[in-house]
Order: sequence, then structure tokens, then C-alpha cells
Amino acid sequence: MSGRLINILICSLIAWIGLLQAQDSVLEISDLGTEQIRYAGFILNQERTVQIKAVGAGGESKLIHSSSYQSDPNNMYAYAWILNSKTREMVWRMTINNTRKVSWTEYNRKFNGKVRLPEGTYEVYFSTVEPFFISTDGGFVSFNQLLKKVLGTEDDWDKEAKQWMIRISGVDEVLDERDIEKEQTTWLNKTIIHLVNQKDDSFEKRGFTLTQPAQLQIYALGEGFKGKMFDYGWIIEADSHERIWMMDEKKTEYAGGARKNRMVKKTIDFKPGNYLVYFKTDDSHSTTEWNANPPYDPFFWGIVIKPAEKDFNWKKVEKYEEKKKKVVASITRVGDYAYREAFIEVKKPTKVRIFALGEGRSGEMFDYGWISRAEDGKIVWKMNYEETRHAGGSSKNRLYDGTILLEPGIYIVHYQSDDSHSYEEWNARPPQQPEMWGITIYNLGDKNAISKIDRLQAKQKNILAQLTQVGDDEYLRKDFYLDKKTQIRIYCIGEGDPDEMYDYGWIKNRDNGEIVWKMRYKNTVHAGGAKKNRMVDTIISLPAGNYRVYYRSDGSHSYRHWNARPPYDERNWGITIYRLE
Repeated sequence: MSGRLINILICSLIAWIGLLQAQDSVLEISDLGTEQIRYAGFILNQERTVQIKAVGAGGESKLIHSSSYQSDPNNMYAYAWILNSKTREMVWRMTINNTRKVSWTEYNRKFNGKVRLPEGTYEVYFSTVEPFFISTDGGFVSFNQLLKKVLGTEDDWDKEAKQWMIRISGVDEVLDERDIEKEQTTWLNKTIIHLVNQKDDSFEKRGFTLTQPAQLQIYALGEGFKGKMFDYGWIIEADSHERIWMMDEKKTEYAGGARKNRMVKKTIDFKPGNYLVYFKTDDSHSTTEWNANPPYDPFFWGIVIKPAEKDFNWKKVEKYEEKKKKVVASITRVGDYAYREAFIEVKKPTKVRIFALGEGRSGEMFDYGWISRAEDGKIVWKMNYEETRHAGGSSKNRLYDGTILLEPGIYIVHYQSDDSHSYEEWNARPPQQPEMWGITIYNLGDKNAISKIDRLQAKQKNILAQLTQVGDDEYLRKDFYLDKKTQIRIYCIGEGDPDEMYDYGWIKNRDNGEIVWKMRYKNTVHAGGAKKNRMVDTIISLPAGNYRVYYRSDGSHSYRHWNARPPYDERNWGITIYRLE
């Protein structure tokens, strides 16, 4: 045998031995306690079958019909899974179906089998997060309850928990936690924006600019259930403040772990422009501390924006720093039972951004803002509960952040609060931006097109008569004159039910004594607050002549003396007559 052939055989033998040694590398996660997530990883240099042995804990069957947002449909509470580092997809996990009960234990279950995986880098997780609830769907109770009601003593529990582990053999290289963190950092460095590893009570934003059109993928993990999102992201076009995308629970997928863990992977065509990416969380269930089983990709809790195109040209992406928008009017740090207003003049059609924080619940707002035209009192925008979203803290903290177009004219910006939960004193968790409690208007157009003015400049010339902020037991009247046939707008708020009106207005022609208009229940609509708050907003035509407007109130439920919830526009309790040009 030639020397060259011997060398080749020796090299081949060394390589074969090295390959065997590499395939003999073993990943192991053990010594697991409760309320934690442990992780490690491994590399496969080619497609291969690996041997997995794992012990965890769970119930006897899946929770298919559970209605609890905290429950995990897989009904496991100590279990392992494997994630593909490149795709961020779960490729294997322990389940009730692929495990069997460990003898002489209450809840422990084991997996012993082979799994074939393609070449790649993988992350291995083991979760022992204690659920903060008691399942009533045939599942398990919390650890503390188990200790007291099922296992008897803490020593018994510790003995059972000591068996939890996962061992994966036949891999080429084992990665520790620091290696996995480096892998994740490398992955994130190839993204445009990432706001991940989000903690409790977090509110973050970051911007980017596109100089050319691009297809971008959104990858977001958050918390939501039955149509509502609690931890979620959204994207706006920075210059117009138009919302491009928002995480909608109905359009999310199950993200693993508790049912409330939701995920989005969506590709969107973006036009050239400036964009802001936001992510906010509430006060629980995040990487700070999971109060139920975590998602499969726990450290990516948040939002990622990355190229969807293979050969993406990175030169068309630039960093974007949000410029301060000009504040036109600001009514903030509003306290209890307050009414505040500001006046603005619009000289040409202008888009404005409205940022309003207030209190609302069950479809109704209690602290809120609105904008009306000074010339005729017409409301052009109001803070409706359906158009708000959670503002952080208590669920009743609501936020409206949007844009409207204002036509030329003079406008009044209003803000009204009730008698509790305000910047003065919170009776529940405050929002994430408490100092903004109120309403702020930003100019998104020409800086000279809109400006703030004082009350005298905003004098409402078109008001013919006004009897508002009416108290108990009042009988008020005011005269007005029309020199020609005129269209008038009647805006009247009062109290009534289908049988009778108790606080109401009417108009009489003084020349002939005829009542030309009267507030009747059948012609009213709900004015917000208590059902008995009624409103009329109508236009009628009156001939030239002398007129008198009246308003009568009974002995209860009036301006600042409400015995039930006040109306939406409580300051105008009474009647106002406008001349329409």
C-alpha cells in the first residue's frame, strides 16, 4: 500500500471519528425549578434524526373546549419545545398525545423518541411557568393549589419536579444560552425595525424611511383574546399620521402556550415614505414575568419589520427620527369634573392630528374631547369609544390618535371630565402617558394655515339666542328678531322619557303668540349618559318677525346637579338658536 493511500485512509478515519464525535454531542437541560424558562440550542450540519428524552408534567387530555384565555389547549405546564432559529417556527414540542404518564407520579409525563430535522440551528426551550389560575376544564390547578390539595407537601412536589429534563443526542454542536442570544441578535441585525423582549407597562416606538417601494414582513407576538388586544403593535405613516397596520386579534394566529398568546406573520407592500412602528404592553404577562404558559418564541414578544424580498436593497432604507409636530391647541393634565376649551382658526383646508386620552368603558366615554364649529355649534369630531384603543394601565384608559381634515372656519376644542379618575387623582392604574390626559391638536399641514386664537376673536356671531348651563327649577326666556325668512339651527338638550319632557325648550312667535317649535320626546335622540338625557339638533325655516325662545327645568338633574350620568355635551344643557348663512 502506497504512503499516499495510507495518508488518505488516515485522514478519512480522522474525519469519520470527528463526525461520530460530533454526532455524539448531547444537549441537556435539567435541574429545573418552577416559574422559569430555560433555553439552550444545537446545530445540525445536515438533515439528521436526533434522539430526544424529556420529562415534564401535564394533565390527562387536551383542553379542547376550555374558554379560559389563560389555559393552554395542550394542557401541559412543564414541557419542552424546539424552535428553528432561522424561521422562528416551532418544529417539535411535548404534548399530551406524544408523551405518556410516568409511573408513581401524579402529573409527570415523558417523551422518548426520534425526531428528524433538516440542517440548521435550533433553539430548545423548557417552560415551568406557574399558572395564576385554576382550570375547571379537566386540567390542572396552580402549583400552590397542587401543593396543598393534591401532593400534600412541598417535599413531594420538589421530588416530582426534580425529574423534569430534556436530553437531545446526535447533534453536531451544542449551544448555551449566550450562544442562543448571539444567534437571535444576528437574526435581528438583519431586520429593519425590532421592538422585542418587551416588558410589562412598556410603550416603545421607532421609525424608518423607505426611499423606494418595498415588500416588508411583519412578525409580531402579543396578548389578545376574543377580539381584544392587550399587548400589540401598529404602524403609522409618520407625515400624515395615517395608520398603515394594527395588530387585530381576529387576524392573529395562536402563538403557542396560553390561548391569549397571539402571532402575526404578514407581508405588506409599503410605498416610499416615513414610518413609525409602535408596540405597547399592559401590566402583566410579558418577558418580565409570564402569568400563563409563554409563546413558542418568548424573547421575541413584540414586533419585527424585515424585508420580504430575497435580494433586498438595503440602500432604500434609512433611519427616521420623528420631527416635533406643531401643537395648535393643547388641553392636558385635566382634573376631576372639569370643562376646558380652546379656540382655533383654520384659513385653508388643513389636516390635523388629534391625540386624546380619556376614560371610557362598555361603549361609553366619561372623560372625552370634541371639536365644534363656532359659527353654528356643529360637532365635526368627537371621541367615540368605538374609535379608541387601550392607553395602558387600567382598561378604562382610552386613546384616540388619528387625523381629520378641517375646512376653513373657527373651531372650538372641548374637553369634559367626570368626578373621578383623572390627572388630579387616579382611582385605577393611570395610562402610559398620564400628563397627556386631555386633548392635543397638531398641525400636519401648512404652518400658516391654522392658529390658536382667543375667546374674543372666536365670538360666535351666528348665535341668535342661547339659554345654556341651566340649573334646577328655572324658567328662562330670550328674544330674537329675524329681518327676513331665515333658516335656523336648534340645538337643545334636556331631560325626558316617552311620557313627558321635564327639562325642555320651545320657540314662540311674539307677533301672533303661536308656538312655532317645541322639544318633544319623539323627536329627540339619546344625548349620552343616562337614557333620560335627550337631544334635538334640527334645522327649520322661520319667516321674518319677533320671536322668544324659552327653557324650563324641573327640580332635579340639571347642569352641575346631575342625579344620573350627565349627557355628552353637558355644558350646553339648555337651548341654542343659530342663524344659518
